Amino acid sequence: MLTAEQKCFYDTFGFLVFRRCFSSDETAEIIRLFDGVIEEARHGKPFTGERRQIVLGFVEQRPGLARLVEDDRIYAVIKELLGPDFVWITSDGNLYVGNTEWHPDAGRPTYHLIKVAFYLDPVREESGCLRVIPGSHREPFHSALKPLLKHRADPPEYPFGIPGEQIPAFPLVSDPGDIVLFNQALFHASFGGSNHRRMFTLNFAARPTTDEDVALHRRLYDGHLRHQLNNPDGVKDHVYEPLFLDGSGGPRRRAMVQQLLEWGFK
Repeated sequence: MLTAEQKCFYDTFGFLVFRRCFSSDETAEIIRLFDGVIEEARHGKPFTGERRQIVLGFVEQRPGLARLVEDDRIYAVIKELLGPDFVWITSDGNLYVGNTEWHPDAGRPTYHLIKVAFYLDPVREESGCLRVIPGSHREPFHSALKPLLKHRADPPEYPFGIPGEQIPAFPLVSDPGDIVLFNQALFHASFGGSNHRRMFTLNFAARPTTDEDVALHRRLYDGHLRHQLNNPDGVKDHVYEPLFLDGSGGPRRRAMVQQLLEWGFK
């Protein structure tokens, strides 16, 4: 259960960090499973560090990772923030390379999506930790920051007159075993990290109530499916592993994927 203060903090600033949620033994097992999935996805090829490696449907590939979506340390928090009828989106595993400029994710201020991130290496402000702009998940601040997206143009533009790493922000320093959770409409970035930063995410959405909400889910699914079909590390014709959707999980997982099944997602 979140305290009233934690709930107020999240609503106001758009993020929470939970320290040492997982024991050293649990964390070591999570890292072992992570490394196995990420290496398997490369089919024995070495990781060159030249570009980010991303694996969609990541935790769905190992029962030991898939159980995290039903773990009280995550599930109870998501249920409290999104409501009881929340929907699974997908997970992704990453080896990050270099900087990531400022952006929000798929969420928007009018529809609530949450990302839960596990950093499997220590990250600090100058070594690739997530930086967030507190309160940027809310209007009108969210729209006022959209010029930051020009940092990602080629060539980049700096409408506020300073590069991304100088934008006022809060660093979410993290160690393995911590959980970093944030509203996907929050502007976030990362600077100064190594070319081998291990991180995976779990992504959830509030129950869709409008056609616009449903359309967002379909766009996300279509984008994820295109990624799978065009993935140079191995083509797949699905986003979700069948065992993740077939009801073999507990009642919590079955509830959060039911909407995906009704939409015909696979």
